[in-house]
Amino acid sequence: MSRFPAADLKLLGDLIQERFGLTFEGVRQDILAARLGPRLHELHLDSPRAYYEYLRFHPQRDAEFDRLPALVTNNETYFFRETRQFEILVDHVVPERRAGPPGRPLRLLSAGCSSGEEPYSVAIALQNAGHAPGRVWEMDACDLNVERIARAKEAVYEEGSLRACDAEARRRYFSQEGARFRLRDRYREGIRFFQANLLCPGFAVERGAYDAVLCRNLLIYFCDAAFERAIGLLGRALLPGGYLFLGHSESLFDRATELAPVLVGGSVVYRKPPA
Repeated sequence: MSRFPAADLKLLGDLIQERFGLTFEGVRQDILAARLGPRLHELHLDSPRAYYEYLRFHPQRDAEFDRLPALVTNNETYFFRETRQFEILVDHVVPERRAGPPGRPLRLLSAGCSSGEEPYSVAIALQNAGHAPGRVWEMDACDLNVERIARAKEAVYEEGSLRACDAEARRRYFSQEGARFRLRDRYREGIRFFQANLLCPGFAVERGAYDAVLCRNLLIYFCDAAFERAIGLLGRALLPGGYLFLGHSESLFDRATELAPVLVGGSVVYRKPPA
C-alpha cells in the first residue's frame, strides 16, 4: 500500500497516460509510487501532486518529461528473448518478401527497442542465415527512453542482458571488457537507432515503409486508447502484406484492426492485407 493519497497518484498517472500512453491504474499505482519515490526525494518534493505541478509548470519540465520514461518503465529485456519469432522472420518472412520485385532491401522496425537487445538479436539471426545488412535488409529501432537509446548505440551490456546466451554465443557475438560485454561491430551494422514516442503528435513513421515490425512486450503497458492508436500507426507503417510481431501476452483478437492473425511457422503473427 502506497503512503501517498490515491487521488494524487491518479492525477499524476493521468498525466503520464496522456503523454506516453502508459497506464498506472489500480494496483499499478503502487508501482508508480515506488518507482518515483527516489526522484521525489532528489527534487525535494513531498508528494506526487507536487511532482505533477513540477511537470506542468516548472521551467525544467521538458527535461523532466524526457527523463520520466526511464523512471516509470522497467525495460526488462535480454538477448534472444522469444527466439521463435526471429526464426519465423528468417525462415518465412524474409524469403517471402524477398520474392517480390528486386531492387530494395527488406526494411524492419523494432518499436520499443529499449537498450538494443531485440534489434541486435534480429541482426545476429539474419546474419547467421546469410542475409547481409544493407544489401538484404536494414532496420530502424526506436524507444521512448533516450537513455536506453544511448545504451543501444554504445552496445555494451551487463551480465543480465546475456542470460540466454551460452558460452559459445558469448564468445562469438561479444568481446568481454571486465564484467561487461561489447557486441562485436559486425552485428551492429544495418541498424539506425532513434528516440521516439509512438503517441506524440509530432512522431510519425513513414507510411508503407516496413516489411515487418516488431513491437513486443510494450503494448501491455498501454491504456486501451493508446493501444488502438499505436496499432493503427504501426499498421500504416507496414507495406501491403507486411507482418507485425507482438509479444506472447499481447493480442489483436477482438480488436478492430486491418491486421489479420495468420499462422506462420506454427505461431500467430499479424499481417496487413496484400495490395
